[in-house]
Amino acid sequence: MVKRLLHTGLAALGGLVLLASGAAVGQTQKDKATGAGKTALSAEAAAAYASVRYESSNRRDPFLNPLLLGRKADVDEEAPRGNPPPGIAGMKIADVVLLGFSISPEGKTAVFKGTDKRVYFLHQGDRMFDGYIKAVNADSVLLVRETKMRSGKVTTQEVTKRLRT
Repeated sequence: MVKRLLHTGLAALGGLVLLASGAAVGQTQKDKATGAGKTALSAEAAAAYASVRYESSNRRDPFLNPLLLGRKADVDEEAPRGNPPPGIAGMKIADVVLLGFSISPEGKTAVFKGTDKRVYFLHQGDRMFDGYIKAVNADSVLLVRETKMRSGKVTTQEVTKRLRT
């Protein structure tokens, strides 16, 4: 008799577990067929996990790549220009020295000394490695320095080189 009661109790307990597992999720037969209950449940779980922040407590975050931490992801840094060509076209504006001027019927000419110790005669519109000559005045030369950023933006800066400074 004890055996019979034990078998009956276990069968009833098994039936309750099956009923409870279907009702515990809160889905109807229609939801089970469409899967609507699963998406609602997963959306709730995703919202709960999105609000969790990692507290480092002066420890390294195991999910961040340490090789990328030292590098800034700044897109507005200067893009590399490559190898400079020979002559004045390969010299930067900051590297050349203004030596003098020449005034002729064709126009004004600026005399520059390059990093290679050579002298160059430049007119308005002549290019250097990082800019060009905008204007040649009586005592100064106005140069425009162009900086190309990694984002594709080009910024310009006017630089004035005076003869006696």
